[in-house]
Amino acid sequence: MTKAFCPGHISCFFSPVRTDNVMTTGSTGAGIRLNKGVTVTLEERRDGKTVTIMDGKHAEAKISEAAVTALAPGRGFDMIIDNELPVSQGFGMSAAGAVAAGLCAAAASGKEEQNAYEAAHAAEVRNGGGLGDVAGILGGRQPIRVSAGIPPYGRTVDTGIRTDVTVAVLGVPVDTKKVLSDEKIMKKITSAGKQCVTEYLNSQTEKILYDVSARFSYSIGLETKDVTSALRLLRKDHSASMCMLGNSIFTNADEERTRELLGDGIVIISCSSGDEGPRLIRKA
Repeated sequence: MTKAFCPGHISCFFSPVRTDNVMTTGSTGAGIRLNKGVTVTLEERRDGKTVTIMDGKHAEAKISEAAVTALAPGRGFDMIIDNELPVSQGFGMSAAGAVAAGLCAAAASGKEEQNAYEAAHAAEVRNGGGLGDVAGILGGRQPIRVSAGIPPYGRTVDTGIRTDVTVAVLGVPVDTKKVLSDEKIMKKITSAGKQCVTEYLNSQTEKILYDVSARFSYSIGLETKDVTSALRLLRKDHSASMCMLGNSIFTNADEERTRELLGDGIVIISCSSGDEGPRLIRKA
């Protein structure tokens, strides 16, 4: 049995980049690596099937399963996935799950950690889960993805900014795959994202990160009414912006203040920018 943890990642703004090589496909942009994430336990089965239990229920986890299959072809596993943050809400849970599962499968197969990261990135890109979360997760506490793709094919730099973050989920998940396949939306995202990356590279502070993120989410037109309303309330005294891509927001207001402003009927979780990256917890 193998077990691994991988932190989540909020993508604040991004500009997609697609090439004929999955390793250099991804996005430029900036994000926040979180101290909360995903733990995966992998135990081999004799029948060659992979059975996934996510948060206590039987589930399909295509991206994590694809990463495991790439690293351990022909082998089956019981895969237990425990998420500390909601899935499909812009917290990089699919990427984190794939990385944690990949680390387990790589350890079980005698492969290197880099193989796990590459398998997770490829699974994300090919299955429409995201375009930059794996690179962001590997890029440090507050990573800027300077060139697209998984390192060392792509490049990230860490500003080192440390920030406490409260996240709030305001409605049903956003269909990331649908957004990423919509040419009209992606044209807006690409243009706005390039401008935001250039601006943020010129000056990096927590305030500027929030300010640039706010302009990005507004300009691409994906904010729901609930997101816009929550941001308006929080921005009276704090910084806040939309998570990419989720019906959710992140803010530097603490959990108590966020709950006071937004109410008790939504998921609100305290996090912080995480010092630790992915890690293998147990190797059989």
